[in-house]
Amino acid sequence: MTTEIEKQLIETNLRFRIATRTAKLGYWVFEVASSHVEVSDELLRQLGLPSDYTWTLQSWKDRLHPDDYDRAITQLATVTDGNPSSYFNVFRLRHSDGSYRWIESIGDFVYDDDNKLVRMIGTHQDISRRVEIEQALDAALENSIQANEALQRSNHELEQFAYVASHDLRSPLRGLHNLATWITEDIEESGNEVPESVREHCQTMGKQIERMQALLDGLLAYARIDQSYTSTEPVDLNKIVSEAIAFVEADSKFEVRLHSELPTIIGNPSPVMRVMVNLIDNAIKHHPGPEGKILIRGRVAEDGSAEVSVEDDGNGIPPEHRERVFRMFETLGKDRKSGKGGMGLAMVRKLVHSCGGTIRFEDSSLGGVAAITRWPTEASQPKSKKTPELTHRFVEAITGSGELAIDANTPPNSSS
Repeated sequence: MTTEIEKQLIETNLRFRIATRTAKLGYWVFEVASSHVEVSDELLRQLGLPSDYTWTLQSWKDRLHPDDYDRAITQLATVTDGNPSSYFNVFRLRHSDGSYRWIESIGDFVYDDDNKLVRMIGTHQDISRRVEIEQALDAALENSIQANEALQRSNHELEQFAYVASHDLRSPLRGLHNLATWITEDIEESGNEVPESVREHCQTMGKQIERMQALLDGLLAYARIDQSYTSTEPVDLNKIVSEAIAFVEADSKFEVRLHSELPTIIGNPSPVMRVMVNLIDNAIKHHPGPEGKILIRGRVAEDGSAEVSVEDDGNGIPPEHRERVFRMFETLGKDRKSGKGGMGLAMVRKLVHSCGGTIRFEDSSLGGVAAITRWPTEASQPKSKKTPELTHRFVEAITGSGELAIDANTPPNSSS
């Protein structure tokens, strides 16, 4: 007859087996004096071995990855030869299919009455997938760092080019401008009759010089835009837009007003102000008539970001040109011959992107075009930006130096 205690032991053992199987957690028992090892079916399954396989200490040693062998053996010897407080070992074991699996082994100890270590009991878990994920994240982070460094170099080169354009190219431009001025003055002072075409050519040359100066100024301004406005202070868009409207000082024939309450965003007031001033001013300058309507609307988008649109009742922008207008030196229609730099919207987009936002053009309900910007808010920010990390003990156990190998089958940086 089975006693109540025996029933409880059977029940406890059943629960333990279910728990370890569900968690895919193998276990082992190591008799220190005899080196006898008892292992669970799950441990054998992790290595592709049959349940009747006879596992010994030598089996473990034979399956150790060559680059992990000395470190893993030393770790075990440190425990069995001393007075340990814990056992933690990470190594690669050869699977029956010939590949290697990362294993995490954690042990506890049983002592006799003389406080001598007689038995170790521990867990055996296949963590290959976890290591692969950690290594993939590590590789992705490294690639991201390299890409960021390359981008910074590119931006630095662009800034250097802008300074060269600003200083080295401005000097001959000034010389050409002076030359055109002197020729014009000489013609007027000579009193001689000069063909009208010569005067027209001089005027054309002056305009082209001014246009080149505007292009250089625009390029320099574009390059000087900060690459990232990392400020996380709240920015009241209602205040920003109201100040932008006042700054532009539109003609009284233009109705420029804030049509709806705007959300509070997270960012830097300076670039946001520059964007709003530029968009309002752009809508006025490119309006086909002497009077018009410009409305600024706002709402909170589904992702929590703040959406602000600057809409007008002008001619609009054809859909096929709505991306093109953001390119440097691109102008449409009558602006092609205006002599202006064509850098305004390129700088606007760079400013918006530097704040973590986006900008696009769509049809306006007023009949013209709507410049729609999106800005980050507290609600749209990721809840956590922590990068998953290996524990210090785990990293040390794998590599001995706190650095992961890129491939699970590739030796770590240190095998000691």
